[in-house]
Amino acid sequence: MSSAYYFALAAILAVLAILLVFKLNVEKLKENPQQIGQVQTRFFIGVAVAESIPIVLIILGFLGLETVSSIEELYIPGAIVIFSMIFAPFFIMLQKSVGVPEEAKQTINTFSFIGIAMANAIPIISLACLFLMMP
Repeated sequence: MSSAYYFALAAILAVLAILLVFKLNVEKLKENPQQIGQVQTRFFIGVAVAESIPIVLIILGFLGLETVSSIEELYIPGAIVIFSMIFAPFFIMLQKSVGVPEEAKQTINTFSFIGIAMANAIPIISLACLFLMMP
């Protein structure tokens, strides 16, 4: 498998896992906004666990990192990474706007922006690695 696909797979796995952790925690936060400290702690622990396999995939990609002969070899992995970078904020914004009580809006809004940053971390690294592979 080309190194570019390691980066694409890392981006997809990280985004899906972090979005699952985000969804579970934002539902708890919608029920009780006063538990923001506990929910954020659980969220960060979940993100750390969710990013373990994508980090290993990025390391594997770096081990086989070499310049591609043609830019066309990076089109599909690049599209996958960019799709994951677009999908994550879209999903989070949908979760933020559905069923949020008025007293929890500010808390959910802050938590959503933290979630967007966490969900896009690995895809940004993957995109930078794909740029390193360009001829």
